Amino acid sequence: MTLLSLIIAGALASAFQIIAGSASTDQKRIVQEEGNFVLRKFIWALSGVSTVTSPIFGMSTLLSVTKYDGTSVDVRLNSGKIEMRENFGSYLPLTTDNVKVVGLEFTATGSPTRGITASTTISGQAFSVTKYFEE
Repeated sequence: MTLLSLIIAGALASAFQIIAGSASTDQKRIVQEEGNFVLRKFIWALSGVSTVTSPIFGMSTLLSVTKYDGTSVDVRLNSGKIEMRENFGSYLPLTTDNVKVVGLEFTATGSPTRGITASTTISGQAFSVTKYFEE
């Protein structure tokens, strides 16, 4: 009976560790997927840019650009979510309630602006991408 109790206790402890590890892995996967999605949206927003309104020099928490096709794109951090809008429409969230965004920075490189580095921290994980403009 004692041996059976020890075996059951060991099995329960192992099952708990497996479940806890699975939840941790799922959260890491969610953060990675959302971070990659945000980076792809930043790259899209910075592709085909004709005019950069913000940031012009240095760093800003707002990205505001106009593309060659006339599309305007704005990206900002609002209440822990990264939001984007096109052509002065409504801001739509790029991140979900599953993650918490604690920082968003856009840094202009060169003078005049020759590229922009977009950096963010999502649920403690840093994400960054640099897009250079064609001259």
